[in-house]
Amino acid sequence: MTLTAILPTLRRSIPDPLQPRHWPEHTVPTVSDVVIGGVSLRRLVEITGTPALLTGDLPHPKPAQARAQGIGNDVTVLVFQVTLRIDTDSDKRVALTDCGFDRVTPYWDECRLIGRTSTAKNTTIELIPGETGSAPWPYPIVTLPTDIHQGDLLTVPCAGAVTLSDVRPRPQEAFVPAEQARELAVTR
Repeated sequence: MTLTAILPTLRRSIPDPLQPRHWPEHTVPTVSDVVIGGVSLRRLVEITGTPALLTGDLPHPKPAQARAQGIGNDVTVLVFQVTLRIDTDSDKRVALTDCGFDRVTPYWDECRLIGRTSTAKNTTIELIPGETGSAPWPYPIVTLPTDIHQGDLLTVPCAGAVTLSDVRPRPQEAFVPAEQARELAVTR
């Protein structure tokens, strides 16, 4: 447990800590952002929109040796947006997102809010991918501030090199059998 988890008001003055072994080299958290190799994730989203990706190398004591030996040291940071937030009658918190997670391996313990500083206590929130059609179940459950709402930006590191096609929502045709997809294409 961290000080910012015990006393959320401290988030205004010190950033939530992160585990360096899951983030690219030269990652620096701030109170409302994460800066990787001098690139602000908030600025990256302003330029590219969401979902956004930034790939780098994991910290390694001897990076040249690791590369020469073919040790997998890629890590990709995914930035995505909450498109809808729902609290159910049974006190379950759900957030719909603008990306998919089924083709990536996120480190969900490292998921964090960027773009604003929240002083709300943490709670568990279930993230539902923003794909049309049937998304894989079970959905990831993450610990985030209670006041997460529509439009908030979240970021999480993912193992390996990830492409935008891995996280972008897939069109409805991706979820129908190939025969039906051909019929849809012909009628359009």
